[in-house]
Amino acid sequence: MLDDPVVVGLTATPPDRDGKAPVDVRRYDEFFGPIDYETPLPAVVKDGFLAPYQDLAYFVRPTADELSYLATTDREFARVVDDLCRAEPIDSQGQQARESLPDWVLRVLAERRLPTGTVKDWTSFEHRDPEFARCGPLFLRSRGLPLPDGVPDPAPHVNPVGDSQLDRLIVVVDRYVRHHLLRSPRPTDHELAERAIARLRLLGVQITETGAQACDSPVNRVMAYSRAKTQALLAILKAESSVLGEQIRAIVVADYEKTSAVTAEIGHLLDEEAGGAIAAFRALLSDPQTDALDPVLVTGSTVLVDDDLAERFLEKCREWLGREGLSIGLSCTQQDGFHVLTGEGQAWCPRVYVRMITELFQQGVTRCLVGTRGLLGEGWDAPKVNVLVSLTAVTTSMSVNQLHGRSVRLDPDDPEKLADNWDVVCIAPEFTKGLEDYHRFTARHETIYGLTDDGAIEKGVGHVHAAFTELKPEGIEGAVEVLNMEMLARVGRRARCREQWRIGQPYHPKPIRAIEMHDLGGGKIGFPPFVRSDQPWSDKSLATAVGNAVLNALVEAGLLREHYPLRTGERAGGYVRLFIENADEADGALFAESLHEALGPLENPRYVIPRFSDDVCDTWLSKIMPEIVARYFQRRRRRMAMLHAVPSVLARNKDLAAIYARHWNQHVSPGQVVYAYQGEGERVLDQARQSGQIPQGTIRDKDIFL
Repeated sequence: MLDDPVVVGLTATPPDRDGKAPVDVRRYDEFFGPIDYETPLPAVVKDGFLAPYQDLAYFVRPTADELSYLATTDREFARVVDDLCRAEPIDSQGQQARESLPDWVLRVLAERRLPTGTVKDWTSFEHRDPEFARCGPLFLRSRGLPLPDGVPDPAPHVNPVGDSQLDRLIVVVDRYVRHHLLRSPRPTDHELAERAIARLRLLGVQITETGAQACDSPVNRVMAYSRAKTQALLAILKAESSVLGEQIRAIVVADYEKTSAVTAEIGHLLDEEAGGAIAAFRALLSDPQTDALDPVLVTGSTVLVDDDLAERFLEKCREWLGREGLSIGLSCTQQDGFHVLTGEGQAWCPRVYVRMITELFQQGVTRCLVGTRGLLGEGWDAPKVNVLVSLTAVTTSMSVNQLHGRSVRLDPDDPEKLADNWDVVCIAPEFTKGLEDYHRFTARHETIYGLTDDGAIEKGVGHVHAAFTELKPEGIEGAVEVLNMEMLARVGRRARCREQWRIGQPYHPKPIRAIEMHDLGGGKIGFPPFVRSDQPWSDKSLATAVGNAVLNALVEAGLLREHYPLRTGERAGGYVRLFIENADEADGALFAESLHEALGPLENPRYVIPRFSDDVCDTWLSKIMPEIVARYFQRRRRRMAMLHAVPSVLARNKDLAAIYARHWNQHVSPGQVVYAYQGEGERVLDQARQSGQIPQGTIRDKDIFL
């Protein structure tokens, strides 16, 4: 009937599939099919259709009262775990004592006992119950207990990234509670089970009949909506205001205006305003510098106006309503430090007053809006926004993209606009769930591209700062002061950041696979083992040398289509990034994987090759000579610095390995490739591992946009 039209669907925010029912996902795929083409946000910015931006983060610690609550929760949970692990003697009636958690785990592993019965060997047990097979031995080792016969020792790298001690403990405790304590005839065992269930619930874990599931928890709410976060607003907006002056247009976005969902356990810590828009609004009014921004709060039910602004704001609102031909009576009621704006008339509704307040915000009547994600999210448009501060706990890509979209609209009056997008993150790594807010922060950036300090555009949290890809989460606390200072300093580098976006210049239309490295030399890097090498190795020069060896070997072996330009960049904190330019996706991925193997850990290499380094030693003449000439009288001593893997695609046979060795000898070091699966090579590999002469630096795969 419609003559077979072609329907084109466009959206800036494809729906999230995480957590959706499989039937809903299938229905969506049947209706719309796969995405045919997706334009990354950086491409739209580089083409000049959206404003450039930089993603920033500010870290805070919970307040003293909040820390006390976290400590108490941890102590009580540890006490329950101790009770679960404590062996009980035979009681006075001679009844069988409760089997302790470690004894029960030992028996389950020794008997290869699954919930449905026993299996004949460890391979079958591991196949049928991989989580318990992984976590059970780790639990026993953590308590210094031997493993049953036939149960292999956990490998050092057995823990997936992000897997915490609590995550592993939950697997064991959940099984013990459901399959032992709750099935016991003893009432005391049931009481202990209920205590364990209650304590885990406080940490966000609910033990149900079918297993452990994540749930909302008081501890999670304390971290997500800590009072310390509202205080961070002051530091951020003071820095932004000092740089932008009258041009600042800041929005502060929270999940809600206020909440009644505060549980009894934390009622003394978080009232109904904590973490919400009203709490943020009150914080801004408490400091003269942020109060000077004349903040206005707007939600679906409330409009609050800074008391300094109230009279002028009321006048501007009446003028706007008159121009729009709307018959609405406005009045302001004074509260403690602010006014409540109310309207009378059928036309007064969020659709009208949000549009009115947005236009006044655009004009600069107020330079800071505080609101909720539902109101200032998708569909809300204010091109002058140049500062976004998120106090939300959202992590889904759709919600995060909608939020970021508020600040990247082009401003016709400011062709040099650059938006700052801030996350405020609360951390307390010494506590069991003290990094939940940090994990939310990293999850928010998993699918977001952003500008790095060396001008590349990178997907993932590393674009906020390189340290976030190298430091373990628990190590962030020691760097908080430095990170916060650097983030605030970036506020004043807007022009440099905009220049690094290279708007309007040619760019590669697809993301590029890159390798980012740090601390390649293990603290003792030495000089290149070549004649007349007068500069010591650095992470950059060493990575470049290995990169050239890998690239040239891949080209000679016919594994790359052409000899692409090798690009190297340095980032703050000593991080080095390498990639090949103008390569297609397959060649870029092959080079990155091969470089990672050449510089990464020795997992199970087929061939290995040594890297030698020269150390400079003083002689009696060099010690007495002036420094400028002393170096000519120093001696060099060559040592084996490290053993490296030959990339797997070049280790398929002896001839390919020889090609790699030739280029390694030219760019990196003398040395012969050795077969590592037997004989001399196996001995060399074992010796290098024992002496620590194996790569231990940080290597990360990154998707970047250039």
